[in-house]
Amino acid sequence: MTPKTKTSGSSVLVASASGNGLNPERERVFEAFRQWGYMEGDLDPLGFLRPRVVPELHVESHYAAEARAIYCSTIGLEINHIYSPERRQWIYDRMEAEPQEEDHPRILDLLIRADIFEQVVQQRYLGSKRFSLEGVTALLPLVDEILDTGAQRGATELVMGMSHRGRLNVMAHVARRPPQERASKTWTRAACWDRAT
Repeated sequence: MTPKTKTSGSSVLVASASGNGLNPERERVFEAFRQWGYMEGDLDPLGFLRPRVVPELHVESHYAAEARAIYCSTIGLEINHIYSPERRQWIYDRMEAEPQEEDHPRILDLLIRADIFEQVVQQRYLGSKRFSLEGVTALLPLVDEILDTGAQRGATELVMGMSHRGRLNVMAHVARRPPQERASKTWTRAACWDRAT
């Protein structure tokens, strides 16, 4: 387990009133982790691949613990191939910011609805070929969050294309189309809807 998976994720970003508003010691430590942190990441859930040892990351300080929790956890980030420093900095800022609170009841509700929907379809159409969402039900809260964020930022329409796998579930729970509609070209044409309402 990495420090990020053990802690609550309540890291504090520290900035001083130096020339550019950044703490030089923190920036020096964080720069090493931004470049090499993914090498020591806990990226294999089965535990077969051990993280590599990177000498540049063997620093012990409050900043190193904070950077290790961000860049050496279960998410690997290697973006040095991106040419634009502004784009890299944008990604670093998002990684180092406090995570937003998730709406756990809403996520659980979507997951339960998706699972029940799949069970009903399986029982009702036993033996029929179908493309269920089993195994990837986390797709629903993800797509729902993407659509809500888009609506908050001013998007009014969405045209969405997807494979057959889970299409009925997405249309019923994310697009909020009535299940009585046929799963045919009508649903494909109805994939453009107003999310803001």
